[in-house]
Amino acid sequence: MEERIVNKAQELMFQTGVKHVTMDDLATQLGISKKTIYQYYKDKDSLVTAVVENELKNHAHICNTSMLSAENAVHEIFLLMAVIQEMFNRMNPLALFEIEKYYPLAFEKIKSHKDDFIYSMISKNLEKGINEGLYRKEIDINILSKYRLETSLIPFNIHVFHPNKFDMLKVNLQIIEHFVYGVATLEGHKLMDRYKSENLSK
Repeated sequence: MEERIVNKAQELMFQTGVKHVTMDDLATQLGISKKTIYQYYKDKDSLVTAVVENELKNHAHICNTSMLSAENAVHEIFLLMAVIQEMFNRMNPLALFEIEKYYPLAFEKIKSHKDDFIYSMISKNLEKGINEGLYRKEIDINILSKYRLETSLIPFNIHVFHPNKFDMLKVNLQIIEHFVYGVATLEGHKLMDRYKSENLSK
């Protein structure tokens, strides 16, 4: 039951936004009483935190799988772009903004995931790309890992890219492409162009 509650809450919150989903909405969708939900989660804050933890766990698994199946560092980034695209297809663009504003404990989970898991993923990719000759050997891995880490949340900043004016998926992919082309060697550029071309032809 606990898994059902979290999965349905995540589905609803990603569709309509976190703040707008009430415990009543969730109970109705699940065909259970609110009392049943409160047996597992004392309030909405704890439920939102559980939803975030579930999403982060799934995100880490998908990213690790993509990294293992990638042909090289550039391909790794391209596969991760597909992961991001899938996430945006099922998530209300205001969800992260609402979590940051109204649910600080849940947002702290996101921040920790970003600072630990995502930072490690970026730095490993940069190191791999340098060793493969696909990224410039003179780049500073620590500096650019932190730079990429901080730019990863820019698409969700509605004060910079409001969803009424910008396609947040396009913003995210443009920022990633800009980063890859910036660190890549000529060989890395060729691979990026090839993967983009192959994707468009599908």
